[in-house]
Amino acid sequence: MHYLVEKLLSDSNLTDLRSPDLQDWQGFLCAMDKVYQQIDQDRDLQQRNFSRTSEEMQSSYENLKNSFENRQSAILKAFPDLMFLINEEGSYLQVLAENKQDLCLPVQQLLGNTLNETLPADKALYFMNSIAKALQTNELQVLEYELTVQSGKENFEGRVIPAGYTVDGKKTVLYLARNITTRQKTDRQQKLLNSVMASATEGIVIVRADKKVLYVNSAIEKVTGYSEHELLNEGEGFLRHELDRALCDEVCTEAYQSDHFKRQIVIHSKTGEKTDILLSMDALRGEHNEIEYFVGMLTDITEITLSQQRLQHLATHDVLTGLPNRLMFQERVSQVISRSIRNKQKGAVMFLDLDRFKTINDSLGHSIGDKLLIEVARRLQAVCRAEDTVARFGGDEFVILVEDIEQVATVYQVAKKILHIFDKQFHVQGYEFKITTSMGISLFPSHGKHAEELIKQADAAMYEAKNLGRNCYQLFADEYLESAIAGLTLENEIQNALSDNQFKLYFQPQYDLSEKKVSGFEALIRWHHPQHGIIAPASFIQVAESTGQIVEIGLWVFSEVCKKIVEWNDRNLAFGQLSFNLSQRQLMDVNLAAKLISIMNKTGAIENAHKIECEITESLIIKQMDVALNTLSKLKEAGLKLAIDDFGTGHSSLVNLKRFPLDRLKIDIEFVRDIGKDQNDEAIIKATIALAEGFGLEVVAEGVEKTIQLEFLKSVGCHQVQGYLIGKPVESEQVENLLYKNACFNL
Repeated sequence: MHYLVEKLLSDSNLTDLRSPDLQDWQGFLCAMDKVYQQIDQDRDLQQRNFSRTSEEMQSSYENLKNSFENRQSAILKAFPDLMFLINEEGSYLQVLAENKQDLCLPVQQLLGNTLNETLPADKALYFMNSIAKALQTNELQVLEYELTVQSGKENFEGRVIPAGYTVDGKKTVLYLARNITTRQKTDRQQKLLNSVMASATEGIVIVRADKKVLYVNSAIEKVTGYSEHELLNEGEGFLRHELDRALCDEVCTEAYQSDHFKRQIVIHSKTGEKTDILLSMDALRGEHNEIEYFVGMLTDITEITLSQQRLQHLATHDVLTGLPNRLMFQERVSQVISRSIRNKQKGAVMFLDLDRFKTINDSLGHSIGDKLLIEVARRLQAVCRAEDTVARFGGDEFVILVEDIEQVATVYQVAKKILHIFDKQFHVQGYEFKITTSMGISLFPSHGKHAEELIKQADAAMYEAKNLGRNCYQLFADEYLESAIAGLTLENEIQNALSDNQFKLYFQPQYDLSEKKVSGFEALIRWHHPQHGIIAPASFIQVAESTGQIVEIGLWVFSEVCKKIVEWNDRNLAFGQLSFNLSQRQLMDVNLAAKLISIMNKTGAIENAHKIECEITESLIIKQMDVALNTLSKLKEAGLKLAIDDFGTGHSSLVNLKRFPLDRLKIDIEFVRDIGKDQNDEAIIKATIALAEGFGLEVVAEGVEKTIQLEFLKSVGCHQVQGYLIGKPVESEQVENLLYKNACFNL
């Protein structure tokens, strides 16, 4: 029996010694009831105490857990690495990651799985090898790799650390992985920045507010001459030369005041040489807006400055002679005029053009011509005063500004000195040249007060000097300008005539006196002007010759002659031969023969080259002896016939007949005109015919307009005649009719 029941029975006198009474049993039952009530109360109290302790323990546990997780979270946030506990078989035992986007899979999919199950095969093998090596050597293993994770393709740095304990009998490692994508980009950018700074040709410097140099790149030494060591460790300021100390203070002060400035300065290098620098300086302020640093960039612009100076010189000076050009001359004239008006002084502009310079330039080449121009420039500078200005406008045109003259006579004295320098021959590369100049003079302020106006007037006066025979000077007059303007107008109209096909060939017949038939034609150019009608060559050839337009006109004439040769030959016209004239300017061209032969090939006239006759005036041959001989010989080899026009009006005619491969002489109209009036002219004609027969040459007399002239020429044995008595120049369409009727048969 339970000891508690026994005790209650004893207390209630309920023993085995006597029989129990009702009162005793009631006392017993009441006592039992109290005991049970107490037991229930104790049990209830015990249960309540047990429940409260569990809650406290749970609360304490939760608090500890939260504290641990918070500390863990704080550690993870402060620790950017991913942390893995991995066993030697590659199974993930634990994964801790603040940035879960850097995981290849969510944590739940990693735990319990292996590297082979969660990574590409090559990466898994790479990691397993690193784990094995770390466990084998008990040393840290570092690896870098690229891996596609939840945020995309990223770069990582991994560290495999032996953990030093086992789990389920398997060794473990702690694997730390850090995303280094941003760091690598930053490193690359820093390397790039360092590379740029190192390779920059500009000097870069960082200076503290107290002028102590903190950083310089390698280019600074090239710019300043001072090394990195000298600038960083010796003294203050980035401009080290003692002559630049004040400049350095000025630059820093200006940068301090404005935060930024940029200007060109001149500094001294370490050797003392001056260097042009473009300096850009910026002030960098701290968090309290105080200036902490200056960042400067120094660019050596010495070469740029020199280039600018050279370009400026090229813009204002003639490249060949080094003399001022038109632009600079005009500015100089404007300055002098303004000063002269204030001081009531006078001056002059002298415009020079070398006579027949183009002949030398075209015949011997531009190299010889350029050296001749240089020598002319030297002589002009030598004869002029230091205060005067000698300029070259281009070609063979020189202009001189004469300052501070008292009277016109002074200008004339200067002009005579200039003409005198051309008395002495010029020697260039073995050649001797005797050249002259034509000069025009305008005065200021009497003739004008503007540079362009004075130059134009002097130019007009120069052309008048040429008209007066060259090798002289002429003072400007109003009518000269009118004449020059007219010449310029004519020049423009000639150019329009070339482009608008206003030129046309006419053909004047030549008659054979022995065979009594047309033996050929001479091609003569006419200008069909839209306003003035037909213009004869005498009205425009001289201008075309002086401007050089005659070259293009001459080639057009020859091309038309070749076309007519082909056309008339195809139509079986017995036209004999067709003559054309070569100009002086054409004969200067050393490539003339090649150009004419090319035209004959293009037109097809080369097969009938023997029907083309080239006429050259005797005076041209004398002036261009060497060039003419070479050109005419090539034309002769190509099959053309050659004739001297105006024979007897030049010099050394007998020598020319001997040297040149001629076929025919043309007696000039000057001798034919006075037949029957001047016996001397008749004697010259007789001698010319006899001379031609001695050399085996044919003779044609031009300008035959009267019967008496024709009869005399017949009587002295002249072979052929040409002139209005025989026939006037006709258009191409009339040539066939003229040949058909043989209009001159009755002569």
